[in-house]
Amino acid sequence: MSYTQLSADERLELYRLRQRGDLSLRAIAIRMGRSHSTISRELKRNQSSEQIYLPDLAQAQQHVRRQQSKQPFVGISEGCLARVKAQLRQYHSPQQIAGSLKLKGLEWVSHETIYQMIYHNYADMGAYRGYLRHSHIRRQHRSAKRQKRGLIPNRVGIEHRPVIAEQKSEIGHWEGDTIVGGNHLGAIATHVDKASKFLVARVMKDRTAGEMNRVSIAAFESIPKERRKTMTFDNGKEFSKHEQLTARLGVQCYFANPYHSWERGLNEHTNGLIRQFFPKGTNFRIVKQDEVDQVVELINHRPRQSLGYRTPHEVFWGQSGDGALQI
Repeated sequence: MSYTQLSADERLELYRLRQRGDLSLRAIAIRMGRSHSTISRELKRNQSSEQIYLPDLAQAQQHVRRQQSKQPFVGISEGCLARVKAQLRQYHSPQQIAGSLKLKGLEWVSHETIYQMIYHNYADMGAYRGYLRHSHIRRQHRSAKRQKRGLIPNRVGIEHRPVIAEQKSEIGHWEGDTIVGGNHLGAIATHVDKASKFLVARVMKDRTAGEMNRVSIAAFESIPKERRKTMTFDNGKEFSKHEQLTARLGVQCYFANPYHSWERGLNEHTNGLIRQFFPKGTNFRIVKQDEVDQVVELINHRPRQSLGYRTPHEVFWGQSGDGALQI
């Protein structure tokens, strides 16, 4: 999985947290909003020869590596280049070329490098762009497409969410998501209360923001206002009109960090429970709301070990007026 390099400020923060001496790497990662593997990788790659981590040294080492990486295509032989060109003329994709080179035990070059050689016109390979299945003028990176998911107007990050939401001691803090049908045919909007694991779900006609709001408002019509405090979503465009949800339902909306699915772990887990009844490939355009309601009823009345073998329904509706859990 790809990751973003730490900034100079983050490296300074990492140094200060390490100096405390009472925090594990996982605790540091949580405080910094980073994954444990990113912190571990940073320390391994950027420590001094004496195994000491210094932020200035780490920043300098990262700068050197970046400069070295800007010298592409070094070491690719003329023979390898000729084989790549020959296969491109046969309309083989860069992935197919890289795979066949590895299979035959020949000098190997990655598919991404082949794309880069073409789009940088290395060794006159720009002329081979016409052999690609999608001959865009510029290379279209998956990462660039993914970044669009973060373009949520007036987005408020999860780091600003009330601490009590994470403590799971108060009813009314929800995680929201969508389960997408096979071939992107329809979807189900799901919302799970963090404290009680109580689930509400509605079939969506499409994944537009307007449809998400329509079904979410309908799902919460029967939920008392005191049990609607916060909602936490991922960065999908279907949540881009979150301010309308705030206006209609009185909830404050927050967004997890991109590709940090563990920050909405309960929702991810609950979607997996729903998949038992609607496996991957299901066409949700032909699924009726009554069918979804039956599944939700089963899940909400299932005893859960984490709730002392009470059901989400019992915990969610067995509250005092202020929303505090009755343990």
